[in-house]
Amino acid sequence: MGWEIDGVTLEQREAVQPPPPLGEAAAAAGLIDDLQSRGKKKRNFAETRCGCDAYIYVKLDADNRYTIQSMVDEHNHGLVSPDKRHLLRSNRSVSERAKNTLFNCHKASMGTSQPYRLLHVSEGGFDNVGCTLRDLQNYYRDLRKKITNADAEMFVAQLERKKKINPDFFYDFAVDEQGRLVHVFWADAVSRKNYSHFCDVISFDSTYSTNQYNMIFAPFTGVNHHLQNIFIAGAFLANEKVESYEWLFKTFLVAMGGVAPRLIITDEAASIRAAIAKIFPDSVHRLCMWHIMEKFPEKVGGYSSVNDENSDFWPRLNACVWGSETGEEFESDWNSLMSEYGLDGNEWIQNRYRIREEWIPAYYMDVPLAGVLRTTSRSESANGFFSHFIHRKLSFVEFWLRFETALEWQRQEELKADNKSIHSAPQLKTSWPMEKQGSVLYTHEVFLSFQKEVVAARDHCWVQNITLSDEMKIVTIGDGRKKDRDIHVSMMPTCSCKLFLSRGIPCRHIILVLRGEKQVELPVDYFLQRWEKRCKRYWNTLDDKILESNDPAMRKKIANVRNKFEDLIRKANNSEEGMDFLLLGISNLEEPLDQMTSPNKQSKQDEYEAFIGCHIPNEVTVHPPTDICSKGRSKRIKKSKEVNACKKKRKVP
Repeated sequence: MGWEIDGVTLEQREAVQPPPPLGEAAAAAGLIDDLQSRGKKKRNFAETRCGCDAYIYVKLDADNRYTIQSMVDEHNHGLVSPDKRHLLRSNRSVSERAKNTLFNCHKASMGTSQPYRLLHVSEGGFDNVGCTLRDLQNYYRDLRKKITNADAEMFVAQLERKKKINPDFFYDFAVDEQGRLVHVFWADAVSRKNYSHFCDVISFDSTYSTNQYNMIFAPFTGVNHHLQNIFIAGAFLANEKVESYEWLFKTFLVAMGGVAPRLIITDEAASIRAAIAKIFPDSVHRLCMWHIMEKFPEKVGGYSSVNDENSDFWPRLNACVWGSETGEEFESDWNSLMSEYGLDGNEWIQNRYRIREEWIPAYYMDVPLAGVLRTTSRSESANGFFSHFIHRKLSFVEFWLRFETALEWQRQEELKADNKSIHSAPQLKTSWPMEKQGSVLYTHEVFLSFQKEVVAARDHCWVQNITLSDEMKIVTIGDGRKKDRDIHVSMMPTCSCKLFLSRGIPCRHIILVLRGEKQVELPVDYFLQRWEKRCKRYWNTLDDKILESNDPAMRKKIANVRNKFEDLIRKANNSEEGMDFLLLGISNLEEPLDQMTSPNKQSKQDEYEAFIGCHIPNEVTVHPPTDICSKGRSKRIKKSKEVNACKKKRKVP
């Protein structure tokens, strides 16, 4: 049995003076009326005070021992049972292990509940965790409170620290007249190097949920040689004014050596369009199909003809939008579909039709590599990646910790793909040397697309007709689809399907014609360097060496020690004698370790600074952007199925 205590806080005294007596009273001491009589507003929580007089009074004697001076051990309430003893406030504290677990989980974009559940499992039960979930939440709450006023200053300090570690890290920021942060931009050395490889097609998205200051998170995303999304640069903006985007795009150009993207895909904001026209005048600007198509269910959800279970509206719409190869084909199919379903009077649909040349692929098939970013799955992947560490409750410091972890994950995926492509060979499906040639040069992911074209050329394509002229030979290829393809045979054949132009991969029709021309292998001009396994060897303008915020050698040692201890525990856990031996050995290490390390206990601020990776300043020059709101921000666009599901949930009593 046990009882909660209400400890007495002692004033700090001179070391030469003897310490005063210590007293501890039961936590149930005092009455409810005592609190109300102080004139303080009482919070609505369960009351534990019931006027209990139990206490213990001890004094330190000359032999440096505490002796009991007086005590009352009779309580007027029931005592806490042993199975609830770990819930007593005096028995609870947030341990170092709990703090480290909490910090590591937050870096991995987890909340507080997940690390607490992990501690419950790893420590062998709630009674061994040492604290409650609320204790852990309060500890993290104190961290957020500590950095509130210095949040922006610390964020900028983090960026400056990165630049000191690696001079190729680039950042810039702007403040208003009150010293509040309004814009900030960053791109590290790896991102800048990646841009030198893959600046042909860039996506810029400013539609993500914002941070606790309602600032706009605006990342630039590219596509690497493994067809993976890669982070190029990021920014926070105070608003969506043209001037804000102009500042951002100018800063982007400075970071990227004055090289503008060849093709940039954005959302529909008029301010973005105006800024791109001014700062990136030579870039091709198109709108993101995914964002527009995601809005369709919301805009046509009220039409019964569309929602009928027998309706073929959605398959036909996708075929029209994604499959049309010419503007005339799109316009014919679109107008027919909208008229049939009674949507030709919908204002939103009419507006999308007016700007069709800005988002329908049929109108920019001639733009090199424009098809790389047109897939829905790619846009969903980018949206999912950033949504993991962006939401309205995060401070700048919290965002940065999560962002760095997520970026490491993304780059680890690229390393895995590099390793797979360089050190393994894909399975071939034909005996054609062209396929073997592609397997050697292309990354695995790109090769799979190329292999599909090779197999189709062998199995599903045939020569329909050959037309000869003085300057050109035109070969018409059939492939079982609704259209035949014309191949203009010259030094480098081109095809009317424009697959090579839009995606950088030779199509089945070109492959068949080259086979007919007795070409055993593809000309090297058909292999774009951006799709090759070792494409990054062709550019080496920036140093890609990135140093971690902590000494990587020390991080590795810590991981090795932790793994070694866990191995020892696993070996000893089936033997009481073995566990006692291990415990004795660890205990024998404590004294020499204490002599090697500082005996001073870390303060809460020290713990917070170690987690964040920078100093929490007392004086602030860059203030958080309080009272700044973005215009027209909204939550993630939900599909009609999600909207209907939410409505059904609300109807449940």
